[in-house]
Amino acid sequence: MSAKMRESFDPIEFTYPSNILSLVRLAMVGPTIYTLLRDDHGKRALALIALGMLTDLADGPLARRRGEVSELGKLIDPIADKLMLDGVALALSIKRDFPWWVTNLLLARDAAILLGALLVFRRTEHITTAIHVGKLTTALLTVTLLLYLLNAQPWARRMLNLTMIPFAISWVLYGTRYLRSLRGADLDLPSS
Repeated sequence: MSAKMRESFDPIEFTYPSNILSLVRLAMVGPTIYTLLRDDHGKRALALIALGMLTDLADGPLARRRGEVSELGKLIDPIADKLMLDGVALALSIKRDFPWWVTNLLLARDAAILLGALLVFRRTEHITTAIHVGKLTTALLTVTLLLYLLNAQPWARRMLNLTMIPFAISWVLYGTRYLRSLRGADLDLPSS
């Protein structure tokens, strides 16, 4: 961790309940992917993903309600989301016929988002936050992945098609946001 990053976090932030939920979700990534890759553990994988979803739904509102929105939370929440969704998509592409082209696009988009955020942080010491269409994409993608896990066709494919709309929009908006940030423009674009 760079000196800049260490200075951005107050150690007390690790004790915030919302950040603990994000850290739990981060810790669940490996076990969730491992469970998905085992053919005999579909229900356990579903339970882990559902638990991960609950922590994701709870951490942001909890942080805002308690007045504990933190730089650490702004960092670990989206990383936990991306690692969980990317890992689940990868496992489902291997085991459940989730389209590889979507997994590859998802991995590329999330790598670009993380790289852009890192570049902005290095230049400005500002931790960028998720935009609304990115949060919508995360929610729809989670439902889509659950439908693929449950082998719920044709609904899984239909939900995937719907998800690709905000997915594409988020890619463009994140790219625009990072380019503007790196050029020194205002860091916060409208989030809708």
